[in-house]
Amino acid sequence: MAKTPTTELTYKAPGTHEENRYEKLHNVIVSSAAKGSELIAQEIADIIRAKQAKGKNCVLGLATGSSPLSVYAELVRMHKEEGLSFQNVVSFNLDEYWPMGKENLQSYHYFMHENLFDHI
Repeated sequence: MAKTPTTELTYKAPGTHEENRYEKLHNVIVSSAAKGSELIAQEIADIIRAKQAKGKNCVLGLATGSSPLSVYAELVRMHKEEGLSFQNVVSFNLDEYWPMGKENLQSYHYFMHENLFDHI
């Protein structure tokens, strides 16, 4: 069953409070990296479902590295346990090394398949 959408990531104008008055970007502080990853994955899932409901593709720019690993793990969990479909998702990697082949262990192509695509 899908989780209820969260308001924790709802946009708030930067600089509205004394402690963030110099910020230029909207920032959200959460209790842990795991909680942040869960919230981000839920936000992505909500966007995917909203686009699906309208019969539209959802275009995602995806990063590699250690930071998004737990987000990707949560998306895989949501796919397997909650039926989150990626049928309407088109993704772009934010970077790639050239002329590295996609089968190279250091390529972004390999990373994305290893951590997300091969599981959904």
